[in-house]
Parts: sequence; C-alpha cells; structure tokens
Amino acid sequence: MSAIAVVLYCDSVAFGGAAERRQGVGVRRDQRAGVHAESDPDLVQDLPELARALRHLRGSRSYAQLDRDARPQGLARSTLSNLFNGTTTPTRETLLTFLTACGLDEDARHPWLAAWERVATAGLRRPREARRVRETRPRLLGVKACIQVDPAASEVPAYVPRDLDWGLRTAVTVAAKGGGLVLVIGNSSVGKTRTAFEAIHAILGEWWLIHPDPSNPESLRTFAHDPTPRTVIWLDELQLYLDDPDGLSVAVVRNLVGAGVVLIATMWPDEYLSRIMARVPGQPDPHSNDRELLSLAHVVDVPGTFSLAERRRAEAFASDRRIRIALDALDGGFTQVLAAGPELVRRWENAPADQCYGKALITAALDARRVGATGYLTRSLLEAAAPAYLTPTQQANAPADWSDRALMYATTQLHGAASALSAVPAGMGEVVGYTVSDYLHQHAQRARRTAPLPREAWQALVDHHLDNIHGLARSAERRGQYDAAVALYRRAADEGSNTVAKASLVEMLVRRHSIAELREHAEAGDQHAKTALVKLLAEQGCIDELRQRANSGEESAASSLAELLAERGCINELRQLAKSGNESIANQFAQLLAKQGQVAELYERADRGDDAAAYWLADLLEERGDVDQALCVLRVRAAAVGAPFDYFLSRLLGKHGRVNELRDRMASGDQFAEDELIDILDRERNVDELTEMAESGSEAASGRLSWAFFRDGNINGLRQRADGGDRIAAHFLAKLLADRGSVDELRERASAGDGSAADKLDVLLAIEACDDEAFETLRRNSCVDAVSFLIDLLKKRGHVDELRQRADAGDWQAARGLVDLLAERGRADELQAEVHAGTDGAAQRLSVLASGRSLGGAQGVV
Repeated sequence: MSAIAVVLYCDSVAFGGAAERRQGVGVRRDQRAGVHAESDPDLVQDLPELARALRHLRGSRSYAQLDRDARPQGLARSTLSNLFNGTTTPTRETLLTFLTACGLDEDARHPWLAAWERVATAGLRRPREARRVRETRPRLLGVKACIQVDPAASEVPAYVPRDLDWGLRTAVTVAAKGGGLVLVIGNSSVGKTRTAFEAIHAILGEWWLIHPDPSNPESLRTFAHDPTPRTVIWLDELQLYLDDPDGLSVAVVRNLVGAGVVLIATMWPDEYLSRIMARVPGQPDPHSNDRELLSLAHVVDVPGTFSLAERRRAEAFASDRRIRIALDALDGGFTQVLAAGPELVRRWENAPADQCYGKALITAALDARRVGATGYLTRSLLEAAAPAYLTPTQQANAPADWSDRALMYATTQLHGAASALSAVPAGMGEVVGYTVSDYLHQHAQRARRTAPLPREAWQALVDHHLDNIHGLARSAERRGQYDAAVALYRRAADEGSNTVAKASLVEMLVRRHSIAELREHAEAGDQHAKTALVKLLAEQGCIDELRQRANSGEESAASSLAELLAERGCINELRQLAKSGNESIANQFAQLLAKQGQVAELYERADRGDDAAAYWLADLLEERGDVDQALCVLRVRAAAVGAPFDYFLSRLLGKHGRVNELRDRMASGDQFAEDELIDILDRERNVDELTEMAESGSEAASGRLSWAFFRDGNINGLRQRADGGDRIAAHFLAKLLADRGSVDELRERASAGDGSAADKLDVLLAIEACDDEAFETLRRNSCVDAVSFLIDLLKKRGHVDELRQRADAGDWQAARGLVDLLAERGRADELQAEVHAGTDGAAQRLSVLASGRSLGGAQGVV
C-alpha cells in the first residue's frame, strides 16, 4: 500500500473527533460565524481561500525550514510559492507533504484534505440529482433504522469501527485513483450498508454522489455516456439493478470505471453466489452479464457477528443506550439487535393466540417472497393467501376486521426501527402494497425452506401479484406446481412483450398435451405455438389437420405432413408437396425415392440442382457398392455449391480411405478435408504426419496430437509439447500425471505456474487423503474436475446438507447430485421437500420415483 493510501486510511479511521466531523461542513460554518477561512480549513471553498489558509498555517516557518521538515520528499521553493500564491491547485501528495512539514498529525490533516477536495472539484459539472457525499444522510442510502430508546437520540448511533475497515477503505482509495467497483457482501442487518457509507464518507466526502433508481436504468446509462469525474455511484442491494432485463450492464460499468467513477455496491451472499456460478451446459445463461460484471468488483465480505475486538471498540460508545442494549443481548448479533432483527423473529414465530391472523398474514408474505414474488405485495394478495395459514376454526371465528388487525400487527414497528411488513406509499396517505423485512425474509428462507405453499397461496399469487411474473412462473414449475405455472406463464405472455414467457407457456402446454389452447395461441399469430402445435399434431398422427394447415401455407405443417407421408410411403402426394420448394419436404421426398430405389428420378432431380436428391442419390449408390459414382455425384455438387457438400464428400472420402484426394482438397483450403484426414491419421496412429501438420500451424492437428499422446500414455510427447506452450497438451499431461499418481511432478509444474497441474494436484491429494482437509481443498478449487469429484464424494458419503446448501447457492451440479442421491435411496419425502424448496430437477425425479411407488399427498406432482 502506498504512503498516500496509508495516510488516507489513517485519516478515515481515527476515532477522536470522527463523530463531530460527520456533522458536516455547513453546520460548523454556522457555528463559527465570523471566523475567517484563513484560520479554518472547513470554510475554504476556492483556490484563493486555500492559499490564504496555507499561508496562515505556515506561520513564521521559512522556505528552508519547510523543505528540511518535509524530508525525505522535500519542498522546492517553486512548489511552496505555488502553494502560497494559489497559482494552480496543488496535488494531494504535495499538500500532504506540506502538512507533515507543519507538524500536523493524522487527525488534523483530515479537514485540510477535505478543503483540497472541494477546491479540486469546484469546477466540475454537478451531475443531475447529485449531492456531496458528506451532505448525504445514511438513512437515505439504505442504512436501516435503529432501535429507539431515547426520542432525542440521533437517527443512527455512532459508528463502531470494524475489522474490515482497513481493507474496504483501501479498496475505495485505490478505486478513487482510477475508477473501480467495490462490492460489500453480507447478509441482512450485518452492517454492510453502514460500513460502506462510512468508508466513502471518510475517503470521498467531497465527491458527488448519485443514488440511481433501480426502476429507471436509463438514467445511469445516460450518465455513463458523459460521466462527471470524482463521482460516486451508490448501488445498495445491487441485485435490484441486475434483475431487470434492461438493468445495469457490464458495458455501462466498464464505461464508468474507465472514466474514473467509483461504484459502491452491496449485495447478499446468496445473490452473489447464484450469479457467479458457472453456466449450465446446454441451458440458457440468465446471469452471463452479471457474472462478467461481478468479475470487475473488488469484493469485501462482512461477517454476521462482531469480533471480540469490535465488541471492545463498541464499549467506547456504550454511553449510547442502543449500543449498550446490543452489546448486552445474548440471542442476536450486534448489528441485528440494533436493527431489531431477533425481535421481529419472535413477533412472527411466537405471536399470541389472538394475533393468529397477523402471523398468518406475515407467513403468507414471507412465503410469497421466498418463491420469487419480488416488489411489493398487495393487500388483496395477502388477504387471499392468509386464510390458507389458518385452521378451519380460526377462519370461522375471524372477526369482520381481521385483515385490518392483521396488518396493524404486521406493520407495528419494534423499538421504533423495524417491522415485519413495511407499507409502500402510492401518495400521501395511500398505500399501494407491502414489503417484507430483509432480516425476517432471510430467517424464513431457512426456517421454511421445504414448507410447501398451500394451493390457495399459489392462486393468490396468480390472481394478484404484479411483478416478476415470469420468474414466479419458473419457480412454480420447479416446485411441481404446474397449474400455477401455466396460469402465471399465461399472465406473463399476455403482457405482450415477454417472448420468453410465451415460449415457456407453449412448452408447458406441449408437456400437458393441451392442443386446444395451443391452437388458440397459434391462431392468434404466435409462431412458437404454431410450431409446437404442428409437432404435437404430428406425434399424434393428425394428418388431416396437418394437411389443412399445410394447404393454408404453414411451412412447419407441410414439413411435418411430409414426414408422416414419407413414413407411410405416400410418394405421389409427397411429390406434389415437394413442388412447393420447401427444403424439408424436398429432403423427405428424396429420402423416400432413395428408400424405394428410384435411381433414375433421383438422377433427374439432382441434374436439375436438387441438393436433397443429390445427397440421397450418393447415399443410395454407396449403399449399392458404387462408391466411385457416389463420389462423382458429390464432387459435382461440391464444385457447384461448396458446403455442405464439401463436408459430405470429405466424409465419404475418409470412410473409403481416399487419403490422397483428401490431402489435395486440404491443400486447396478445404477444412472438412483437413478434419477427415486428421481422423484417419489418428485412427492409423500416424503420429509423424500429425506432428508435421501441427508444426505447420494446424490447430486441429495440434489438439488431436495431444489427445493421441494422452490416449497412448506418451508422457514424454505431452511433456515436450506442454513445455513448448501448448495448453491442451498441458491439460492432458496433468490428467495423465494425476492418473499415474505422479504427485512430485504435478507439484513441480504447479509451482512453475501450470494451472492445470495445480488443479489436478488438488484433486489427486484429495483423493488420496479423503479427509476433512481434502474436502476443504476441493471446496476452494473451482476447476471442473475438482467440483465434479467433490460432488461425487458428497453423494457417496451421503452429505445431503452440504449438497443442499450448494444447490441453494445456485450450484447446478450439486442440485443434480442432491436429487440423484435422494432418488437413488428412495427418499421420496425428502425429494418432495426439495420440490417445495424449488431445487432444479427435483420435480422431474420425484415424478419418476412416484411412478414406481405411492407417495401419498405429494402436492402438485403430475
């Protein structure tokens, strides 16, 4: 860390006078009316005032004395002259050197650095809706309300310095020098937002601060086009800016960082982990932008509890009764008690009997958010869902105003700080809905993880929820609630612009064989529904409707009809369809001609340029043993159209060993011929020619050569290529060394910087040890082999809890391993619980398991 970073950090964490400084320059200016700027740096606003203040601070010190006291840096006469005359704004380093020469300690430097910051930024354009960091109230940036025991107390207590302050504030200092994204991660009510606020307040107090609205991403994009230097972008709860499809993009973040802007963000651990997990092969990647964006961040983790050192520091502020209460509490963390977290849990879980309606309302809200209901929850939704959490007797005896009483109980603030539900205003005196306490939500995620939502609760979400309908539908589908999923997908599709929801709805309708509704969507112009309907009609052999749709111009229907006609050998009707020019139909017709041995007609059509006829003619000729004539047909079409006949020709040449022609075609630039030749050389173990091709620049040959060396156990060949910089060879060499248990060489190559060797070494040592330390090694290693082996070990040892924890964090391999383990052991009840928890694949595995045994009461499983 540089000297300037050390000074900045020390200035920021000095305890003495810190609370007074946070009150702001403006307050002290009022309190010191009549005091001149030359004697008070807090009043300095421009360069002439800074120069006068520095002359006053200099006192009687001579230039020579200042230069001597500033050693080893020193202060030249020209530098001092500039300082005292205000010719140009000095650098921060020059100012720090001068302050040192004047004998100012770390705490006394702070107001002078703030004065310099004001002067340095005075000429900068003020961004729209921005204010100075020092002028911003922490509560407006997301710092949670604190328990209130004294009406006259400030809205937040004094800040207790955290162990992580040094690392966080250093990261902010580094970001301030050239732009950067600093991400503070921690669970609800652990103090992450307050800690981040204190860091920028201490380091960047004079910078501009923008707190963008998550629902208006355009404002941030507009600012990124023309950013103002020395600006902080505050992104509390970063996931809110990422969940919207048009939300914060990695391109915008890169522009801002490149312009020197500092972005400060907070996030929950599970939100972070779910977004950095590797994508599922073959599946859509909804977090590709988030993963790349988060890779730019300097991440700082906030622990859930205070350390012993932090509690000792808190004792210095215990004259504040709120801090005293938090220190004395035995059933909750320090920050959580300040935010009344444990009290919220007790109010929900241990509600008195006469408040059963309030408890039911809170539970309905918690369950709704748990399954993906983002945004606010309307009163109508809560009133519709709450009865499902009451006994028949409680429902029958409910007073007329039960919902009013329940809402009053749920929204009552504890210690003046927190409530289970918070009202969302629609205007003065109007409430549009309610949000759930973050702390209570996180607690409920654990406490009710596998609790099924009653059907009435799902129906309430279908009927009344307003936000993230598509995400809620996916959640219902994962939980086996297919009726709710279809209804929600239908709602999302009806919004008009959500094409993904429309596609998901169609897939659900196909799975449920809902031809009538598919037909409705198809008639309304949904192309995806048309395609799916045709596929379903073909599967069910509905040839008449397919013929009708084909006659009306539906190409997909014509293609499916042709496939059915080909299966049934209806060549005359297929010949008529082929006249339409549809390539799929032409292919079906040509295939049927070949199947019936109609060589003459195939030749005739191929001569007219029918590619499908040429392909199936060549296939038929080869099948009859006339390889030369088949090759002749393919050569003609390859010369005329190139791909894909270059590929077909190369495959046939390779199949029949025509190596010389393959070499000739490769020399003319045919990549397909090169690939086929490499396959032949590999099969024949012709390492010499493969090596020659690799050394001439063929990447495909190079990769195949490394594979051949690995397959044949040629460790010297792999070692030579790996040492020459071939990464594929290094990968196979590490795998071969691991298979042979060559720990010493793996360790040597890993020490030399070979990442593949390091990964394999971790896995190999873990396999040999197979103890707790080995598990920890595997957990830290993110390579594919390490993760796969860890999941296999967890499955073999039956570690359901860890598999479940990793699955909850978004690890798709762990989710698959968990449901496989439960299914293999026939643990239907636990598998049912994973369905309720929304674990990927659980509903499908339970359906398979249910087909072989009765599960009694498994809700929502088809």
